[in-house]
Amino acid sequence: MPIEAPISELALFDLLQLISLTAKSGILSLTDKETTKTYTIYFDNGKLVYIDLTDKIREEMVKRELVDNDEVYSLEGDNLIEYIVKRQLMSSNTFNILYRKIAMEVIYSLFTINSGQISFKESDFSVPYSLDLGEKIENVILEAARRIDEISKMEEIIPSRDIVLEVSSDIIGMESINLDRMEWELISLIDGKRTIADLIREKGDELKVLKSLYGLIMTGIVTEKRIELNNIVKDEVAKDDEITGKLRELRKRWSKGEYEKGIEILSHLRKRHPDDTRIIYELGFYYLAEGRFKRTISEWDSYLLLSENELQKEEIKENLELVMELFKKISSREVS
Repeated sequence: MPIEAPISELALFDLLQLISLTAKSGILSLTDKETTKTYTIYFDNGKLVYIDLTDKIREEMVKRELVDNDEVYSLEGDNLIEYIVKRQLMSSNTFNILYRKIAMEVIYSLFTINSGQISFKESDFSVPYSLDLGEKIENVILEAARRIDEISKMEEIIPSRDIVLEVSSDIIGMESINLDRMEWELISLIDGKRTIADLIREKGDELKVLKSLYGLIMTGIVTEKRIELNNIVKDEVAKDDEITGKLRELRKRWSKGEYEKGIEILSHLRKRHPDDTRIIYELGFYYLAEGRFKRTISEWDSYLLLSENELQKEEIKENLELVMELFKKISSREVS
């Protein structure tokens, strides 16, 4: 029987223990309300065997400059893994090691999500390309608990992942600085613009990054950047001007039927401003014009979660129902 509940009522710890004790096989879905991201984890006889990491693998391949950015973002799930393996972008063994490292970091991070939905459904599935993690749930829970304990001890110094850091000017007067590799790498990335969350995304290992930053802050090598109010206002005005200008340009693209070009412009714009609902709103229409219904549904689902414009939300809800109905009809025809 499927299980579904808000995370506030059913914690990931508790659901994993239930899956382990009953040796269930199936699929767990967890949606983070704050980021709207959904994570899918697979279990076989009470063991954690696989997690869908399509977005993370894409980012890693692009970061390593192994793939073309546009080409890799057109691939989904198993097709992406097949692309990497068949093109021998890295050896099977190297990819397995990389996948396991990313997978476990993502899984441990899920235990810190406090709001959203969680569900589990018994189901048959196959793990692609022998990427079986084979992790005992008890070990995962113990390691996650240890990490949460360590992170909680650092929260007095690092209360938020949204803090922007800068290298202290006092570093010039320090006689000698003994840093490890991670600390030097972080210093090279700290530029007064990146947040702690950005640094974690770039380095990939949350606990290691936080430990290193904790040490750098405590020794005075790195400090929190003080942002003046007038700079915040200037940044917001510049952002608004950029988006307004691009949306004005997009009206011309739309009238000329240049939908694919519009998607390209909006996608680049969204990377800079991921939560701006004006961009998400427009993207849905452009994907719809191209007949890409799944992407339309995804964008408009995000819009409904993020937008506070009740009038436009009602419009999108009606449009979304029509698109979903159309998508179901097309899918049923393809199956038959």
